Amino acid sequence: MIGMYETKAKPRMARITRRAPFALVTVSFFLVELFAFFFLSLDGKAFSAEQLWPLAFGALWAVILSAFLRLLPVKAARILYGVLYFLMVIYAVVQTGYYLMFAQMMWLSDFRYASEGANYFSVLLSYPIGWWLGLLGLVAAGAALLWKFPKWKKRWKPNLIAAALLVCGGVGACFLPEAVFLQDSSIQYAGSDYGRSQSAEAAYENMFNTHRLYQVCGLHQTLVKDVYTHFLYPMTPGYAEAQEAGIREIDTYFEQQTVAGDNAMTGLLEGKNVVLVLMESMDDWMIGEHTPTLCRLMEEGINFTRFYTPVYGGIRTFNTEFCINTGSFLSSQGGYAFDYVTNHFDQSLASLLREEGYSAKTFHYNDPSFYSRGEFSEAMGYEEYVSYADFVAGDPDAKNLLYDDQLLFDNADLNREFFREGQLNLNFIITRSAHLSYKYNEVLSYWGLKKYPEYRGLTGNEETDCAYLKARLVDDLFARLLTELEAHDQLENTVIIGVTDHYTYGYKNTTALLELSGVEETLLLERTPCFIWSADLEPMEMDKVLNTSDLLPTVLNLLGVESPYSYIGHDAFDDSYEGFVPFSNGGWIVGNLAYDGSTKKMTFIDGEPRDVSGQLQKEMAQKVQEFVRINNLILETDYYWDENQEEEE
Repeated sequence: MIGMYETKAKPRMARITRRAPFALVTVSFFLVELFAFFFLSLDGKAFSAEQLWPLAFGALWAVILSAFLRLLPVKAARILYGVLYFLMVIYAVVQTGYYLMFAQMMWLSDFRYASEGANYFSVLLSYPIGWWLGLLGLVAAGAALLWKFPKWKKRWKPNLIAAALLVCGGVGACFLPEAVFLQDSSIQYAGSDYGRSQSAEAAYENMFNTHRLYQVCGLHQTLVKDVYTHFLYPMTPGYAEAQEAGIREIDTYFEQQTVAGDNAMTGLLEGKNVVLVLMESMDDWMIGEHTPTLCRLMEEGINFTRFYTPVYGGIRTFNTEFCINTGSFLSSQGGYAFDYVTNHFDQSLASLLREEGYSAKTFHYNDPSFYSRGEFSEAMGYEEYVSYADFVAGDPDAKNLLYDDQLLFDNADLNREFFREGQLNLNFIITRSAHLSYKYNEVLSYWGLKKYPEYRGLTGNEETDCAYLKARLVDDLFARLLTELEAHDQLENTVIIGVTDHYTYGYKNTTALLELSGVEETLLLERTPCFIWSADLEPMEMDKVLNTSDLLPTVLNLLGVESPYSYIGHDAFDDSYEGFVPFSNGGWIVGNLAYDGSTKKMTFIDGEPRDVSGQLQKEMAQKVQEFVRINNLILETDYYWDENQEEEE
C-alpha cells in the first residue's frame, strides 16, 4: 500500500517542481518590447509596415539577452534575468507613461528628474486601463518566470548554440539598422539635405530625438545607444577630438549668420530694473477676462503674439527656464541638465547684467535642490537662489503660505530681498500657481477655490474651471507686483518680462484643449504668451514667428547691452530675421506654415491650402537640422568658455 502511494505521488511532485521552458525567457524580453510598441508606435495611428521595425529589433534583443543568460550558471542567470528584465520593464513603463503625457520620450539621463515629478503622481490615474493592465501583466510574467526559472546542466552543444546565437544577434544589432535605412529611399528628395534630415539614418546616427530613434530601432537598442553615446563614449580618446571639431563647426555656423545690428528698439529700455517672470503653465487661451492685469500689460507693452516654446531634452519647465537665461535650449540628445552646471555661462542675461552693475537673484517657492536650481541659478550668473520656504520655516501655516506666489511680497524679509536699494536689480521670479493638475481636489486648486469659490462649476468642465482659477492666481501676482513697484517708487524704472514655459500639457482632454487654443494641430499648441512691459513703452504687437531662444537677444537689444557673444536666437526687431520655430524632431514653423516632424503633416496656419515648393521644404529641413545640432554642440563643448579671459583673470 505504501508503495502504491509513493508511485502515485511522484508525478504530482514532478508537476509541482516543473520548471518553465527556457523559451519563455526569450518571450518575456520580447513582451516588454511589445508593450512599448503598443503605446509608442501604434498610438491610434494608421498601421504601416515601417512601424514593425521596433518589433524586429525587440525580437533580436530578446534572443541576444536570453542567449547570454544561457551561457551562465543557472543561479547567476536567474539573478541577472531578474535584474535585466525588471530594469527593462521600468524603462518601458517610464517611457510609455511619459509619452502618453507629453507625446515624446526621454533620454536615460532625464530619469534623474523622476523624483521631482512625485508631487504630481495623481496624473497617472488618468492613464488608460490598457497601460495599467500591461504593466501588471509584465510584472506578473516576470515574477512567475523567476519563481519557475528554467534549470540546465552545462553541456557543450547547448552552450555552442547559445554562443552562436549571441554572436549572430550582436552582428544583427549592428547591421539591421542598414535594412531600416533602405526605407529612406521612399522619402521625397531622398538624396538631398531634406531627405537626409528626415531619414531613419539621421535619426539613428545623430540621435536628435528619442522617439524618432525608437521608431528606427526599438526600445532595447534605443537604451543601448543611449548608454553608449551619453555614458561610455565621453570616456574615449575620440571624444576630445570631437569636441574641438564641434567648436569649429559652431564658429562656422555663426560666421554665416546675418545680423543687422542696431535698430530703432536698441537701448529703448536701457538702465531700468528688470523683473523676469516665468509663468508656469500659463497658456495663451487662459489670458482674458480672468486675467485683467496680464491683459493690460500685454496691451500697453510689447505683445509677442506668435511666440512658441518648443521642448528640447526631456523636461519642459527647466528647458524654457534655461533657454530664456542662456539663449540655448537644453540638448535634444540627452544629458542631465545638471551635467552642464560646470559650463561657463558668461553669455547669460544675469552674467551680462551683473557686468553692467546689476544685482541678480532668483525667487521661487521650491527647495533649491528641485531641478538643482540652487546650483544652476548661480552657474547662470545669479548671486542667489531665494527659496520662499526658508523664510517661513517653523511657521505652522507654512504649507498654506507657500501656495500663494504673493508670499514674495507678503513676507517682509522676502520683500527686502526683492527690493534691494541703491542698485539696479534683475529679479527672476518662477511662479507656481498655474501648474498642473486641473482637478478640484488637487492641493493648489483646493486652496485657490477657498479664495475664489465661484470658479467651481464655472464652465461645466472641471479642467477648464481649475485652469481659469489658476490663471486668476497668476494675475493676482502681477497685480501685486505693480502695486509693490509703485509703493517702492520703481514702477517707472522697471521692465517686466512675462514668458510661459510650456502650454497646459496637464490638461488631459486634447480635443477640448485644441478648441480652447483655437488651433487644429497639436504642434500649434506650443504657442504661449510672451510680453515685455515698461511704463514708457508704446503699445506694440509683434506678429513675427519667434521661439524661446529669440527672447534673450531681444531683451539685450532693448536694454542696450552689447554682448560680445553670438546666439542661436535672434533679436525679434532685426528686420533681416524672418522668424522661425525649430523643433528637435525635425518639425518647424515659419510664416503661416507648420510642419510636424512626427506626423510629417503640413499645416496652413492661415487656413489657406497652397502648394509648398520642394525647395522650401529642403531649406527648412536643413535649417532645423543645423539649428538643433549647433544648439546641442554649444552645451556639449562649453562653447562660451573663454580660456584666455579666464587666464587673464
